[in-house]
Amino acid sequence: MNNDFEVLIEKAIVNAPDWLSEDLENIMNKTESPIRESYIVTELFKRYTFGIKHITSAMNRDSEWSQLAHDRLNFIDNNLDLIQYMVKKLKAAK
Repeated sequence: MNNDFEVLIEKAIVNAPDWLSEDLENIMNKTESPIRESYIVTELFKRYTFGIKHITSAMNRDSEWSQLAHDRLNFIDNNLDLIQYMVKKLKAAK
């Protein structure tokens, strides 16, 4: 059963959105010191919560960023365990 779980995790990581993989790599490449998963999740939330991008898109009457950020925050919130496994895999690759 453990082997089946590992196969399932690998498939989930392979099928994870590209933006998530890129964001995780960017966050992890910020520093050489060890990074905890909680820090990475916090950084992900900071990227997509209300901020200057929302304000500028609203000023331009464009709701695309707001919708994109909302969708990504939902994905992050619903897939914290996947993010944890992706981080472990990236740490192991370093």
